[in-house]
Amino acid sequence: MGKNDRPSKELATRRSGPAVRAALGIGILVALVVGLARPARAWGRLGHRSSARLAESRLSPRARAIVADLLEPGETLADAATWADENSREIPGSAAWHFVNVPISAPRYTAKDCPPQGCVVSKIAEFRAVLADRQAPRARRRQALRFFVHLVQDLHQPMHVADRNDHGGNRLQLRFGRFEATNLHQVWDSGLLRGRYRERDEPELVRDLEALADHPAARAWTRGRIEDWANESLEAGRRAYRVPGTDRLLRPGDAIGRDYADANLPVVLDRLARSGVRLAALLNQILE
Repeated sequence: MGKNDRPSKELATRRSGPAVRAALGIGILVALVVGLARPARAWGRLGHRSSARLAESRLSPRARAIVADLLEPGETLADAATWADENSREIPGSAAWHFVNVPISAPRYTAKDCPPQGCVVSKIAEFRAVLADRQAPRARRRQALRFFVHLVQDLHQPMHVADRNDHGGNRLQLRFGRFEATNLHQVWDSGLLRGRYRERDEPELVRDLEALADHPAARAWTRGRIEDWANESLEAGRRAYRVPGTDRLLRPGDAIGRDYADANLPVVLDRLARSGVRLAALLNQILE
């Protein structure tokens, strides 16, 4: 049968009856749900682990001891950093905790951007309170630590804050490098890093982050509040939506490559380094 001889969907549905029509309806519903869902995986495994290793190297002796006591035997802070993604299905509703949708047209993050079920900003504060509560059950504090580490890192991923009515770039389809079909969110989650580093390159990425963290300018990174750091991501997200060197916003189907990576990989490294430095400072303060 040639392509012009294929029965139309309408004819096939009419022949197959209610069962196929029901299946088609379910398929459409699933597609809509998937299209509206926003993946929780900021930075990917490599980014999360590298940021956590930077943070771990900057913990005070007391904070390091408490972290080791709270985590499972042999579990490092880098292992804990990916726990929230790896166990998201076991914690209903937790996917919404990893991001906040702030329109790129908005001047800054405000509390009204955070929905009632919580967002990355409110959940960081919530888990911080649990982690600081020495009377809280150990298992609860362990979970709070794992989420706290992960969400502080997520907050620094620009597409987990900035939104152009497309679920943080998830619905902005692009071609990235060698015509790979992807979306803007995935480009920032892992695509930009993958263009330079592989999973086996984790030590190299950690060294690059350490070099940024050791720069004198990094001493100011721990200033400000969580909301201020969200606003940094919002500003970086505004730039992420633009074609480098222009004011033109990316459009569906655009091909982005070396120019985009050259302009934005340094931003990725800066955000990861800041997240590691700030995470260490927060843990040192909370666990003093």
